[in-house]
Amino acid sequence: MPSSLLCSRFCFFLLLLLGSIAVSASQSAEQVPALDNYFKETLNTRSGLPHNTINAIAQTADGYLWFGTWEGVARYNGREFRIFDRSPETGLPDVGVRTFFVDQQQTLWIGGSRGGIVRVKNGQWQALPPLGVLINRLLLDKQERLWIATEGKGLFMQNAAGERVQYLRQDGLPSEQIHSLIQDKHGRIWVGTSDGLVYLDEQLQIQPVAADQYNGVPVFALALNQQGELLVGTERGLFLSTAASIEPITLLDNVPVSALLFENEQILWIGTIDRGLLRQHAGIIEELDIRQGLPNNRILALLLDSEQNLWVGTNGGVFRLRDAPFSTFITDQGLAGNYVRTVLSHSDGCMYIGTSRGLSRYCAGEIDTIDLSAVSVGQSVLSLAEGPKQSLWVGTYADGLIELYQGEIKRHFHTNNGLPANEVRAVLPLVDGTVWVGTALGASRITTEGITTFGREDGLPSPFIMALYQSVDGRVFIGSGAGVAILENDKLTPLNLTQFDDTNYAFGFTEDLSAGLLWMATDRGLLAYDLQSGQITMIGRDQGMPFDKLFQLVIDKQGYFWVSSNRGVLRISRSQALDVLAGTRSRVDIELFGESDGMASAQANGGSAKAAALHTDGSVWIATSIGVSRVQPERLQQFATMLPPVVIEQLLVDGRNLTFSETQVLPAGTNRVEIQYAGLGYIMSQRIQYRTLLEGFDQDWVLRGSYISAEYTNLPPGHYRFRVSAAYPSGDWSQNEAELMLEILPHLWQRQWFQVLVVFAMSILLLLAIRWRLASLKRNELRLLKLVSEQTTELQLLARQDALTGLANRRAFDEALQHEYLRAQRTQSTLCLALLDVDHFKQVNDKLSHAVGDEVLKRIAAVLKQQSRTVDMLARWGGEEFVILLPDTTLDDAAEVCERLRQKIEKLDLSELAADLKMTVSIGLTTNYKLALPQLLISADKALYQAKRQGRNRLVMADGNN
Repeated sequence: MPSSLLCSRFCFFLLLLLGSIAVSASQSAEQVPALDNYFKETLNTRSGLPHNTINAIAQTADGYLWFGTWEGVARYNGREFRIFDRSPETGLPDVGVRTFFVDQQQTLWIGGSRGGIVRVKNGQWQALPPLGVLINRLLLDKQERLWIATEGKGLFMQNAAGERVQYLRQDGLPSEQIHSLIQDKHGRIWVGTSDGLVYLDEQLQIQPVAADQYNGVPVFALALNQQGELLVGTERGLFLSTAASIEPITLLDNVPVSALLFENEQILWIGTIDRGLLRQHAGIIEELDIRQGLPNNRILALLLDSEQNLWVGTNGGVFRLRDAPFSTFITDQGLAGNYVRTVLSHSDGCMYIGTSRGLSRYCAGEIDTIDLSAVSVGQSVLSLAEGPKQSLWVGTYADGLIELYQGEIKRHFHTNNGLPANEVRAVLPLVDGTVWVGTALGASRITTEGITTFGREDGLPSPFIMALYQSVDGRVFIGSGAGVAILENDKLTPLNLTQFDDTNYAFGFTEDLSAGLLWMATDRGLLAYDLQSGQITMIGRDQGMPFDKLFQLVIDKQGYFWVSSNRGVLRISRSQALDVLAGTRSRVDIELFGESDGMASAQANGGSAKAAALHTDGSVWIATSIGVSRVQPERLQQFATMLPPVVIEQLLVDGRNLTFSETQVLPAGTNRVEIQYAGLGYIMSQRIQYRTLLEGFDQDWVLRGSYISAEYTNLPPGHYRFRVSAAYPSGDWSQNEAELMLEILPHLWQRQWFQVLVVFAMSILLLLAIRWRLASLKRNELRLLKLVSEQTTELQLLARQDALTGLANRRAFDEALQHEYLRAQRTQSTLCLALLDVDHFKQVNDKLSHAVGDEVLKRIAAVLKQQSRTVDMLARWGGEEFVILLPDTTLDDAAEVCERLRQKIEKLDLSELAADLKMTVSIGLTTNYKLALPQLLISADKALYQAKRQGRNRLVMADGNN
């Protein structure tokens, strides 16, 4: 740390005494997590930002985050960015955005290149007359006067009537290049320029600040503390101007400060020009720069959002620090190596962490390394266990077994003194002094009489041992690469696990004392072994597990299972798992945690004991391929209490994106309505759950999971109210719902007055016909019956056929889908379904006319009919979408059919319609494998959406189908 920062710590301590940050160091230190506990994330152009320089950050009342860049404004919903640049919608004269300001009415003010000023409220953009010069800062003061700081034309004040007053050097400004603005509690406007600091008094006269620290120095950042005192960030340091002192107090000397943010009265975040991000708390300054993951050391903007996420604008993208469920320790925090195999919660209060490069110990927030080089060349640790009298047993990859006591090596076992192999993947010390050792060539028992090794000839299913456990009744369970064996009365009894979906590997054991069960983590799920009856029950894919291979189960203090795997960490309700075993429940609900939740890698490690552990403080530790990850389960409930707001982002009607209002009137004949929404929460954005209710159609709320759209087809005419709410996992549903009123107009023949008129007219005509044609009633009756029969047949045909393409319509397809699905269920055959969407079709309609668009659809339909098989069912789904049903067809054959269709359409010659006109389609394909009928279309639609996101003109098979 630079000496200037060390000196500044004393200055901050002085601040504590003065009362500007009034809290004791000991109390606040307990409340504020260390920077190592924050989850760090960088968003840049690869994530969807238009430019990596983030000049400004803001959050509006609806929950959206806004990022100002040199290539426009990016609005973020936690999943994706929407970019606003120079357009009639925004009114911006240039894409370059330099500053944001959110006023008391939650209006977002935007300023930037060419003097562009825009205000945004409730989704409406309103541009003000531009100034023709770069705007550095905006401020709407308490009197609703707009202050505009420019790069070379001084300071402007615009009153409520739109009149502007300009302040220049002759008015008292030290420089006409303005960097910062703020209004204090006395109403004064402080102005930081490139050549010093001034303020405007109540008469709007510029007054100088007689302080040498500010004169002739660029002032980049201004902030007010809880006492209303002014913090001034300059090119030469950070200073505090107090009412009790004429001279400013130096807080940071010779540190160029570019941004300031009070998280609360205890914590101050400081952005610098070239030294990264600083955090001051309790008289201590912590530094974060590119060495700790910051994308760039130049800080341009800081924001603390409504969920206490810190967003940092840099020259290399936006950097986020957030209090994620998981925190991860890697070599940067002192870990011996990043590849972690095993963890152990020791009775001395420390966590021991075995890595591929040595043994680490975590105690009281500090990590140190235990040197094993005296007996271990590679120091690659595979397993850990605690023995009697707090001894520590360390199993290594190539150097056998080591016993440590009070930090000293006491014993060392290896192939030269009795172990069958030096690769030790499990250790089990017993209270009587016996030590069981699981190696790659068998299980060994170490006693005072020597070493005895058990192999396949003694009853082991496999000599490759990965887990050892002694139950409360004294039996020893041995997990191997081919099953489990139980040692009782010096006799090994193998358990046959192949009946459980061909289970082989047993990676870890966990005893559930109150339930009398031993849980086994295997390569086919969880097995529950009843310690009294010996009965084994399985919780695998059929019971809700998302994948097969599980490494270690940990039971936390809140009644949840934490299960490590190659694809993340699962959380399962223990009560649900027991209900499945009891037969009162068919499936368990799964929560999957990974990188987005704070883990450096979702790949947890297994194959040695133990790969996860519960610490004495209630935290769960997991060995992963990049560091050791820790989660505090009780903190998940804190996240769950947060209620993310939700907004409706898009309304798609028959494939067309509509600009919608709170009440949207849709034309008669509307077939497909899709509403896309987003929960504006940023702690666990991908894990937000949704529910929707379409009043007038749904009887109750529909749970959507994490799916961010709701689709309705063939809604009858009428009035509807769409509602959507969001929640974090296990949390309450947000009462801040988003809603949209819809009205679908009826056709003329669907209107009541028209139907009454038709009935009346038909009655009159019938009476006239009876009186006028009474003599020929019999002949007319026969002709009428024939006419009705012909018209009925024609109407039935038209009702099942798309008028434009001649293909089957949605109604016909729905009937065929239900019939084929039931038939496939009866015959146990495969049924495939593909959704096709014509890429960029809207551009054809917009640029070439709807007539050309109709002709394109007809020609594509003709190709589909020509290239499809006779057994396939073709239909027009709506708009530019088609659907294909492929009965008795394997997924590979269906993929071949779809790929042939895609290639034929890609090569379709449409030049006679328009020069160089080429069309492509995106295809989503799925099967009925483990899918209920309602899920088939959802699965295909998700795959189609993925094809769109991957670049269009491609075939994508639904997850779980390939």
